[in-house]
Amino acid sequence: MAVIGIDLGGTKTAGLVLDGGGIVERCRIDTDASSQDGVMRGLLVVCSRLREDAASRGVAVEAVGLGIAGFVDYERGVVTEAPNHPLRDAHVRDILMGSSGLPVFVDNDANVAALAEARMGAGKGLRYLVHLTLGTGIGGGIIIDGQVYRGALGAAAELGHMIVCENGPPCNCGAHGCLEAMVSGVAICRRVEEMAAVGQASPMVEEFLADPEAFSAEAVCRHADAGEGVARDLLEQSGWHLGIGIASLVNIFNPDAVTLSGGLLGCLHHMEGAMRRSCEENAIAISRDHVRILTGTLGEDGGMLGAALLAREGLNAGR
Repeated sequence: MAVIGIDLGGTKTAGLVLDGGGIVERCRIDTDASSQDGVMRGLLVVCSRLREDAASRGVAVEAVGLGIAGFVDYERGVVTEAPNHPLRDAHVRDILMGSSGLPVFVDNDANVAALAEARMGAGKGLRYLVHLTLGTGIGGGIIIDGQVYRGALGAAAELGHMIVCENGPPCNCGAHGCLEAMVSGVAICRRVEEMAAVGQASPMVEEFLADPEAFSAEAVCRHADAGEGVARDLLEQSGWHLGIGIASLVNIFNPDAVTLSGGLLGCLHHMEGAMRRSCEENAIAISRDHVRILTGTLGEDGGMLGAALLAREGLNAGR
C-alpha cells in the first residue's frame, strides 16, 4: 500500500510517498502563509506532484495523511486554529479529498511525530510512549496502548503548556512558567535578551547585540561548545526545567519511553545531564525506574512518516 504523508509547517510544506519498500518520492516547497488560500494551494501542489511522480514509477497512491501544527478535529479533518499560518476552521480533509479523490486523514503534527517514533523510530514496538518536539516552541504527542491519544476535542497533548515554574515568564498561550516558556528556542533567546538588557557582558551577549534578529538557540550552543560559562549555565537551566516536565509526564502516564525530537536536540549534550538529574529527583520511583528517555531516530522525516502512517492505519481501519 502506497500512501502520501505531508508535514505542513509555517515555512515549508514537505511530503513523501511511503510504500511497503520505504520512501518512494519526496517533494518540498515553501509555505505561502500569507493567506489560507495560499496554504491550501501549496498542499494541493505537493499532493499532486507526489502522486504524479509515484504514478510515473508505477506506484498507485491510496490515501493521504497530513500533520499540521495546531488544533485539529481529527474526526472531521478540520484545522480549527493554527499558530504559524492562517488556517482557521479550515476543512482541510474535504478540500484535499475533493481535489485528489483519495481518503484523507489530518492530525496535529506532534501527534503524527509520536506515531512515527512509536511505529518506526526510537520507540518502535512500545505500547506507552510520550513524545516531545523541542524547537522554536514545544509540542507533544501521547501513545496509549499503541494508539494516539487526542482527547475530547482533539486538543490533548499540548505538553509544552504544562506549568514547570510557578510565576515564571509569560508564555504565548497566556499562562506563565510553561515548559515552552522555559525551554524552547524562543525561551532560550529571550533569556539572552534579558542578560543584554541588564548589561551582562559575554561573547554570547555581544553576538546577540550585534544582530538580535539572526540570533538563535544554535548560537547559544555554539558558545557553550566553546566553553563560555554563561551559555553552558543557560542550557543547563533549560535542561533542568525540561527534566521537571518529563518527570511530570512520567508520573502521570507511566510510559515505556519519552522520546525527544526537534531542532533543540543539537543543544541536548549541554542540557541532558541536568535534565536527567531533575527527572531522577522529581519522578516517582516505580515509573522513573522503568521509563527510558530516548532521542528520536527519524529526524526531519518524522512528521512526514507519521502522516503517512496516519493515512495507512486510517485506511486499514476503514476496510
